[in-house]
Amino acid sequence: MDKSSKRKSIFRLLFIKVTLVVLLLNIVLAIITVQDTINVQINSDIELRDKIRNEIIGISDFQTSALQTFEKSFFDLQKEALETLAKRTNIDLRSENLNDQLKSLRLDTVFHDLYIIEDNRVVNTTYTPDWGLDFSAFGVEKTNHLNRILKSKAFFAERFQFESSTKRLKSYSYQASKDGEFLIEIGSYSEVANKIMEMFINRLNQITAENKNVVSVNYWFGNNDYQFPLIDQAINRYIPDSLILNSFTEKKDHQADFNIKKQKLNAEFMYIEQDPTTRLPDFALSIITDITDKNEPVIRIIKRQALFALSFLLLIIGSIFIAIRSLKKHQ
Repeated sequence: MDKSSKRKSIFRLLFIKVTLVVLLLNIVLAIITVQDTINVQINSDIELRDKIRNEIIGISDFQTSALQTFEKSFFDLQKEALETLAKRTNIDLRSENLNDQLKSLRLDTVFHDLYIIEDNRVVNTTYTPDWGLDFSAFGVEKTNHLNRILKSKAFFAERFQFESSTKRLKSYSYQASKDGEFLIEIGSYSEVANKIMEMFINRLNQITAENKNVVSVNYWFGNNDYQFPLIDQAINRYIPDSLILNSFTEKKDHQADFNIKKQKLNAEFMYIEQDPTTRLPDFALSIITDITDKNEPVIRIIKRQALFALSFLLLIIGSIFIAIRSLKKHQ
């Protein structure tokens, strides 16, 4: 083999070895960097969710404490009103003007509503939209519950509930009429509770605005039969129904990815049980984040490493080529 062929063979071997070493080192470096980036991103997502969750739980605890301060007053007020109305035998509950009855009980008609229930159907009420409401539509469990209260003829106070239409916290209590023919229901709003919920909704919207990739933070109420959000948003229609339902039926956290056109989103529902000593309902906190460009940082790292490897490789090859040409000149 002549010297020229030998030099070419050495150059080729050197080129292959340098190329492999450079590529191997960059692949290892890229893997380490990508893994670190993924870990940082995962930890960042976890920290963000924990931060939001802890803040919402903190606000919810404040809400619970505030509601507990007037919970007994609601209980006493409703109990006295229903027992008084149930004892009145000179009125026909089916046709009586219930607004007049509220006034006679010294209750503000803006914050209190009366319902007269016969055979699980509302036959008279101060709240017109619920006139004729059939409770059997809410399932056998609900009608059996109302029938038990009717038969017992004892006062019964429900847990606080959020109305799906008004998103206002409402307290419901029941008392059977003296003759046992009707079930009288009273539903009461609280101006204090309204202010608390208004503050809460504002903070949920602020959390969404403060975090770049967070699309929505919401508060869901419900049970096995129904679920509804505190804040009405267009995005609520796209959340998988199974995700919402499973959170309440299984009473545990769930998450899932879903798409809206070209946007990829992740929805996480965190189920939170209320203190059983309160009349407040359990709830689920939903956090929806945009993960469309979730892999963008990793792709940028891979491109950067590829560019670095190519530049480094060209630099080494150039140095070798110059060195070999220099050797040729001195021969």
